[in-house]
Parts: sequence; structure tokens; C-alpha cells
Amino acid sequence: MKILKKINKGLLLTIIVLVVLIIYLTNVEKQRDTDKPDIQKACEEFITFTDKYVVLPEDMRTFTGEISKENEEKLKKELREELEKQMIKNDEAIEIQYEYLLDELKNGYRTVNEVRTKNKRTITKISSYEFDGDQVTVTLKTSVESTYKYIEENTGVEKERQNAISNTDDEIILQKVDGQWKVVYSNMQFDNNNEIYYTDSMMMY
Repeated sequence: MKILKKINKGLLLTIIVLVVLIIYLTNVEKQRDTDKPDIQKACEEFITFTDKYVVLPEDMRTFTGEISKENEEKLKKELREELEKQMIKNDEAIEIQYEYLLDELKNGYRTVNEVRTKNKRTITKISSYEFDGDQVTVTLKTSVESTYKYIEENTGVEKERQNAISNTDDEIILQKVDGQWKVVYSNMQFDNNNEIYYTDSMMMY
């Protein structure tokens, strides 16, 4: 009888632990489902942000392949300040995105006689949300439309062209900080030779 009682107690404890675990996992899954609209919104806001900062302001656009030192420093300062608002408080994470976007901005005007005037990235599908503690990796399908103004070589006439890429595989990693989802890292494809920027520093805390 004593052995039977021990077995019953052990079985009861196991059942209790399993019930608690199931309730916990169910609540975690519910919370993640609740978080998904906020995560998507944070992704959309960051994409809108990147669209803005890979295009020169209209009053700074030239066809020379360069801008003034004063304007360059102004853009650098503004970009870093805005990234600090969009992202987690991590200097390495911010520096990676800063260099990434700054280089892409330069790609939009460093070609002589051509300058990017618009960039529009649209989410066509969210492929997955991969949660890991307070972080989530969002895999996205997007389309990108870029507009350029250029000087036609033979005529010297200013013209406009569009460049579009679709079904790109993009990725944004976010972390929940004080109830808000902040960007940790983004890996998005632009129209420069269809290259994707990447780094080994994928996860940062």
C-alpha cells in the first residue's frame, strides 16, 4: 500500500507539472499571437523609415555623383539620431544599420548623371515569426520600386526611370523593450545588383 501511495503521489505530481506546463505554453502562444500585429506595425514603420533614408532630400540632389560635405554631415547626424529612436539601445546594432543605410543612400547618388528620387518597399507576405525569448525574427516577402532621374547621355535631357524587384526575401529582428518592439537588425534587399547585406552579428542583447 505504501508503494502504491508513492506511485499515486508521483503520478499526481507529474500530472500537475504537465498541466502547469501546458497552461504556460498556451499563454505564451496566446501572447505571441497578440504581439504579432504590433510586430508587423513595427516592421512597417522601420521599412518606411529606411525608404526615407536611402533617398537624398530634394534640395540636396545633384547629378555630380557627390554632395557637399556639409550636407553629408547633416544627413549622417540625422540618420544616426533617428536610428537611435527606432532601434534597441545597442551601439553595435545601431552602427551596423547606420553603415548599411548610409552606404545604400550613397548608392542612390554616387553614379554621375543619375540620382535616386524615390524608394518604396511594400510587404507582400509575412512568411514567419520565429520567437526566441523576448526577440522575434520576422521573415518577409516584399516588393521594391525605385525611381531615378538621369541625364540622357546623347541629348543631355533629364529623364526618369523606374526599377522594380519583387518577391524579395527580407528579414527583421526585433526585441520587446518596455512593452515596445524595437529593431535589433534588418537584412533587406535593395536594387543595387540584387545584393543582400548581411553580418555575423545577427543576435544582439
